[in-house]
Amino acid sequence: MSAAMITAPLLQPGEPEPYTILNPEGRSRAVLVCEHGGIAVPRQLRALGLGPEHYTRHYAHDVGARRVTETLSLLLDAPAIIANYSRLVVDINRSPGHPTTFPVSGEGTPVPGNVAMTAEDRALRLAEIYEPFHNALTALIDRRITGGTLPALIAIHSYTPVFFGEPRPWEAGILWVQDDRLPRPVLEILRAGGVNMGDNEPYDARAMGGGTMNVHGDDRRLPNMLFEIRHDLINSDEKCDSWAKKLGDCLQTVLAGAGLDSYYEGPQHQFDPDEAHRYFEALAERARENTRSKK
Repeated sequence: MSAAMITAPLLQPGEPEPYTILNPEGRSRAVLVCEHGGIAVPRQLRALGLGPEHYTRHYAHDVGARRVTETLSLLLDAPAIIANYSRLVVDINRSPGHPTTFPVSGEGTPVPGNVAMTAEDRALRLAEIYEPFHNALTALIDRRITGGTLPALIAIHSYTPVFFGEPRPWEAGILWVQDDRLPRPVLEILRAGGVNMGDNEPYDARAMGGGTMNVHGDDRRLPNMLFEIRHDLINSDEKCDSWAKKLGDCLQTVLAGAGLDSYYEGPQHQFDPDEAHRYFEALAERARENTRSKK
């Protein structure tokens, strides 16, 4: 496909909005965020040159994350914002200049529609999908603060059971950077309940930078965490609802506790931009090396 064929506006009449907001007036302190919950692709992009089978895979969306977010919104009476377009179109959970914001491959599968993108194509995807999502999340947070509630931001994601041949043992994990008021008690409660939890696993938020929780949570000194669930545990509606109930019960306890009604006052973490841009490539190479060493 040719990027030169794409014209403004990118999104045509009848196509999905960039995001869906659920329960905007929910009473919970939590604000739920699901950046990888969609599989839509603008018609002009012609599925990015991929067949429909690719949009069932993790590299196109986070399996189960949308359903978990929807159910959790109901259980907690919490507002939620969910992206409707595939992460292959533009990754909402990256900075605009990150190497994987417009991924040229997914787990080794080339993405033809992203290989020869023009600057105009990138700008259209940012202006019509990426920026509206982030502007809407900013407005949602601002409304909560103006209304007298300091929000606790919770992003819902999922991850593959195996990464470049290396099994991932954790059932779920929490990514966080500098403020442990929300992630620490959630880790403790779920571990006490027998869940194999990763602390900054399967990814380390302290090395990445530029993600949604960094921009809307850490930079604004709001309580936040990114919650990851291994997607073989949420690959059906029943499993999603079970995990939403498990996490929802835990969050009900944590959010009712003291200490989340004020801004974070500790030191601000400083990211290394070069490390952040190389992070996923380095992680994949370490996984490959570990797999080779075990053979």
